[in-house]
Amino acid sequence: MSGARPVVVVGIDGSDQSLIALDLALEEARLRGAVLHVVHCVDTTPAHLHLAGGVDLSTREIAEEAHEAVWAVAAPMLDNAPVKVVTVGLLGYPPDELADYCHQHEAALLVIGTRGRGRIASTVLGSTSLRVLEQAHYPVLIAKTR
Repeated sequence: MSGARPVVVVGIDGSDQSLIALDLALEEARLRGAVLHVVHCVDTTPAHLHLAGGVDLSTREIAEEAHEAVWAVAAPMLDNAPVKVVTVGLLGYPPDELADYCHQHEAALLVIGTRGRGRIASTVLGSTSLRVLEQAHYPVLIAKTR
């Protein structure tokens, strides 16, 4: 990968903490001359739901709506980004998918918030942040509320 620009990855979920992480990741990518990969992962098991009133809905549709909602929240920060930005929507268990993505793209840095939208969280770090940190073989920057 000689001559390739470094990759900074940020995991976002639309929460205030993830937007703080996005802001920090934009700055880190700018300082490093890196491409910023903004990753949103939806934890969903493939299924097809039959709802009342004859409405059918697949988990893929739910995931696409979740991705669109997060991109809408992040758009004001990404529209005028000082670096090249790649947005990525993934399906699966967020900490594992995020760790795999970083490994596959040889991330120079991963930026995540201390906690996201999950209802169950440890006292210091959210479950996603903690699991990603345990798996990481690359630098991880955890963004805390300013």
